[in-house]
Amino acid sequence: MQIASAPTGLIRKSLGTGALLVFSATASSPMAVLAGAIVATYASTGVTGTPLGFLVIAAALLFFSVGYLAMARYVSSAGVFYAAVAAGFGRFWGVVAAPVVLLGYNAIQICLYGLLGAVVADSLGGAWWAWALLAWAGVALIGVLKARISVGLLGAVLAVEVVVILLFVLTSFTHPAGGSVSFAPLDPGNLLVPGIGGVVAFCAASFVGYESAAVYSEESRSPRAVSRAAYSALFLLAVLYALAAWAMAVAVGPDQVVDRSRDPGGGLPFSILEAHVSPVLGGVATILVVTSVFAAMVSFHHSIARYAFSLGRERVLPAVFERVGRGGAPVAGSVLQSAIALPAVLVFALTGADPVAILFSWLSGVAAIALLFMMAVTSVATIAFFRRGGGGRESAWQRTVAPSIGAVLVGAALLTTLVNLSAVLGTPADSTTKWLVPGAVAAAAAVGLVWAAVIRTTRPEVLENVGQGQPRPLAVIEQDLVGRSL
Repeated sequence: MQIASAPTGLIRKSLGTGALLVFSATASSPMAVLAGAIVATYASTGVTGTPLGFLVIAAALLFFSVGYLAMARYVSSAGVFYAAVAAGFGRFWGVVAAPVVLLGYNAIQICLYGLLGAVVADSLGGAWWAWALLAWAGVALIGVLKARISVGLLGAVLAVEVVVILLFVLTSFTHPAGGSVSFAPLDPGNLLVPGIGGVVAFCAASFVGYESAAVYSEESRSPRAVSRAAYSALFLLAVLYALAAWAMAVAVGPDQVVDRSRDPGGGLPFSILEAHVSPVLGGVATILVVTSVFAAMVSFHHSIARYAFSLGRERVLPAVFERVGRGGAPVAGSVLQSAIALPAVLVFALTGADPVAILFSWLSGVAAIALLFMMAVTSVATIAFFRRGGGGRESAWQRTVAPSIGAVLVGAALLTTLVNLSAVLGTPADSTTKWLVPGAVAAAAAVGLVWAAVIRTTRPEVLENVGQGQPRPLAVIEQDLVGRSL
């Protein structure tokens, strides 16, 4: 009896629309947005038109998604941003983009350790970093398992999150302040005011992760499943966020929501559930915030591991990163992400940095800037790809019009985030340290530029495979054959 060697490919056609939707939606952590981002947006900006802000950002991302998902059909790669840039601008520039993508996804994944640790420490006591390290161990374990195992866990968490958020919305609308539902938060005049920049920045950061369905394109049952999942995730999150933000203003009154959000003892949003449904719901909702954040960490961990797998397979990173486990998970990439996250958490813990004000806020800022930048660049790369004759029967809307609008709108969101960094990071307006955040993204691009130049000079053959997805189809072993007797 001969034992088959370890597989070198992901499990093909193993994830349907539902599984991809779960990964995409959980990455954005809806409960964390309800309890954190929405309250923080009201508090830091003073803008009562925040609910409309979520819809505006969702519309911008919809335009981006049209071109992004059309492009994804032709760059069936786990490193989708990197592969799209390579297809549109050339393989050299794909390598330049890779460190920016890895920085963005690692930053958002690692920042969540600070949020989770702080929430659990506030509820149960102990050091935030101890809880963060416990979560790290759990993510590291789940990360080496095949993606299908994670779907059940993440799907259950997402389902409960949606139910609780809808319960919050229903409770708020049936117990409005003043006895009637106010539509003032949906008035454009309440959004187009000083502070709108901060709203755009916070709202844009809240959607980060919805686009990750395309990361699983090699494992999806069809390109259509990827598109359906991404559009569904964007729609679901837009509706949940806008409704939740509106409901919060309705429950306490549009004229009071900013002051209540700024009050540390105000208890928003869960004080509304405790007052009108049950006193125990506040504690239950807090637990759900923790599980939501944990689920998002697992989802981003999977995405990062697949990016590392793609780069290893194409030799942009060492070949070891193309190796996968018996279950088809990119184990080497998973270990790499865990190895990056652990010292990052320890550094913040040893320096005594605040887990929310520093670790969460600053790294989420890095992630938002890096990924908004990649979205804007990818939109332009999509236009370039189709103009060079790539693709099939896509319409002008998919090839040019929507990607052009998406590039402009996402670029505007990126610029707005940069201009309003102080609000996002909670630093004084004249602080110069805030520029460390976009500086980190620029440094990642510089590393990519140097590495691309080195590869072109010393290993030019590597560039031939950049962004190609599966350059050696026969080497991708069907997972159900692995380990069987030959």
